[in-house]
Amino acid sequence: MRSTWAQARFFISASRKDRKSQQQTLSIRVSEEVRTFLERARKQFSDTRGSNVSISDVAKVLLETAIDSRLDDRLETVDLLSDPTAALFAIRKKWEDNQQLTRAEWIVIGHYVQSGCEHLSSDPELPTRQSFAQLHEALLAIRELRRHPALELDHFYVSNLSGWSDHRVLTAGPQAAEILPAVVRRMIQDLENGTARHPFVGRTIYVALRDEQLESVDSLNCALGPFLPLLYRIAARGRWLVEHRPIRQKRNPRAPLGAFPPVVPPVEVDDVTVSSSVNDEGELNILLALKSNRVLYPLGPFPQIREFHSMVTTMALGDTATWDGQYFFANTSVSAVEEPPLFTFAFREFGKGVEIEFSEKQGNALRIALVPGDELRELKQTLNELALAYGDV
Repeated sequence: MRSTWAQARFFISASRKDRKSQQQTLSIRVSEEVRTFLERARKQFSDTRGSNVSISDVAKVLLETAIDSRLDDRLETVDLLSDPTAALFAIRKKWEDNQQLTRAEWIVIGHYVQSGCEHLSSDPELPTRQSFAQLHEALLAIRELRRHPALELDHFYVSNLSGWSDHRVLTAGPQAAEILPAVVRRMIQDLENGTARHPFVGRTIYVALRDEQLESVDSLNCALGPFLPLLYRIAARGRWLVEHRPIRQKRNPRAPLGAFPPVVPPVEVDDVTVSSSVNDEGELNILLALKSNRVLYPLGPFPQIREFHSMVTTMALGDTATWDGQYFFANTSVSAVEEPPLFTFAFREFGKGVEIEFSEKQGNALRIALVPGDELRELKQTLNELALAYGDV
């Protein structure tokens, strides 16, 4: 196998009183397979540092973590992230079977939780403030398991959560452990009062799962078990928003659908008919029949359906004048010529160039016809499955 060169730089401390610590450089020849592995690991480290790191930096960290007996977790994490769909689906099966996760599996969840918090979707209310408050609670739960004080990590958490660097965290010594919980508790209270979310909480959870020296993986499973449903949904959201892949296994087309109903009864309101179907992959597809407009309009996949439902709900109720989402653009208008004033809203799907206009009556009919899954019994289990495949989108 062809080899290539990689530089690994690390510090060797000299303990003599009359000499400063020295930095030494170690050059090693590694195979292409090892270099590819280090390249994948470099992306994992770059995600939280906010800047690119070199292969040398990654090799240095891996050597240092080997001393702390955490190298196995690092290597397993990189291996899991080489096939994240399989990894996340396996995590889900463990969760459903009440099995404990490995430290590396928790790190994979944290990796995608960061993406789920920091990337925007078409619904500005997702993730909800309640979800963000629980993520803050999860961070405190992880931190309480640490074996030794970690002032540098506390500083990282505070600076990322609040957007400012509190010098007291660096200078307070033993009191620093009391500062971070107070900061996080204040943020939780702010979220309950309806203030802005703190998207970097996902980043802090990822770093905590990756870098904290914790008591044991058993204690980690015990502490985060109550938060796993939320963490998994946010991770699924991150997977979709970044890589546009749902978390599901490929289905055998000859296998029975199981939880997915082959026939769903249509919903009719005035001149609007909503027909739903589920394909062999478990994907939901909707066909809108707009009789007054003489239009048949297909919707799918699930994230597009979710956005369409949010758009119609807000526009038909007059909560907003424009909608500029991932899939659709819409706007409202009021004609002063008519008496009473005529309210309409129109939408178009990006890339298609076809605009459809609704009257207020048609918009309300469409909003009612797009019933939630818990009201349409045949789709309830399917929508629960899709929520786990796509997360909170």
